[in-house]
Amino acid sequence: MLKRKISIFGLSLGVLFTSLFLSGCSPKPFLTQECTYLILSVSPSGMTQSELIELPWNTNTAVLQKFLLESSFVLSDLQTPSSVQSSSKALPQKVTRIQANFPKPKRMKFIVDKRPLTLDIQSIQIEVEGANVGQVILNQTIVLQGIDNPNLQPAFHALYEVLHNNEAK
Repeated sequence: MLKRKISIFGLSLGVLFTSLFLSGCSPKPFLTQECTYLILSVSPSGMTQSELIELPWNTNTAVLQKFLLESSFVLSDLQTPSSVQSSSKALPQKVTRIQANFPKPKRMKFIVDKRPLTLDIQSIQIEVEGANVGQVILNQTIVLQGIDNPNLQPAFHALYEVLHNNEAK
């Protein structure tokens, strides 16, 4: 009986800490469902198209949560892009980004070039398809390169499929 109470208490404590971390009590850069998300598609000619991510109430949100987790991993270690990397865009190509907009600025702590940087963030863009996958744009002005996460594109494609399968119904 005592062993069961201890395990239930431990599980409850774990769930509490996880929910506090995911709800934004932590200053670490973690994307949550409280934001508004857009898919931004930029054609090679520079035309931009945006699509609001809205999942119907009866959709399993695990796909969105998986994508947000993979996107947050990209944010966990940022680098200033090198001049070689930024000049490697010989031919324009289609670029797809996810954009998170926060209802009010959210204080976040980033690691940039191995140094901590705390910023009030209004928006974050992460490139999911294109020449610089993992490129991060903070507040539409600060361009950095995030971690090359091989799980980002599959998670994005799964989310995109869920969005468009629901529209077809």
